[in-house]
Parts: sequence; C-alpha cells; structure tokens
Amino acid sequence: MIILSGTTFGGLLDAIFIPTILQEKYQLMPTKEGYRLNLEEPDGSRREEVGMVINPGTPEEELVVMGTYSVYDEKTDTDTVTMYTADKDGYKPRYMLKNRKLSANTLKSMAG
Repeated sequence: MIILSGTTFGGLLDAIFIPTILQEKYQLMPTKEGYRLNLEEPDGSRREEVGMVINPGTPEEELVVMGTYSVYDEKTDTDTVTMYTADKDGYKPRYMLKNRKLSANTLKSMAG
C-alpha cells in the first residue's frame, strides 16, 4: 500500500493535485509454498500473515493461513494483538493480548 498526501492549488487552474508519497508499509512476498504478507497502517495497526498450500496436487490440498494483527485504540491507549489460523475449518483466533501503554507521567513516577 502506498499512502499519498496531496496539495491542491487554486487560482487560474481550478485544482492541481500534487501527490506525495508519505510512506510505503506493504510487502507481499510469494514463496514456493504460498506467500508472506506484512502490512502497517498509518494509525499503527499491523498485520503479518503466512499462507501455505498443504498437500499440493492431492485431493487433500488446502490453503492454511497463520498470522497476527494488531489494532491500536487511541481512546484507551491500548494495542490489541490477535494470533489466528484459517483453514478448511474456518477462521480461529488463537490468542489475544491487550497491551496498555504507560504514559510519560507514569514512567516518571516509577523512576522515583
């Protein structure tokens, strides 16, 4: 994913949009067995995923996907990280972890 920012100028021309690339945080890497995906959104949300074809070329062939994603909630200052798998039996979240960040004042008070 390429994230663009733009500037619009008015005047003689009604609008000129000049895009600027702010950041590129997307990687899709095909592998012999499947793929790897890494994605980071501007809000800090992240996703890492591996897809693999199990038993290729057989009647039991299936795609298995394993990964994690994290979502940041500004209101609670909390990151929620979910580990998951998805296969012929569906999507299954395996583990969820919530990380609350410590504020600067909390860190100062812990330092003494």
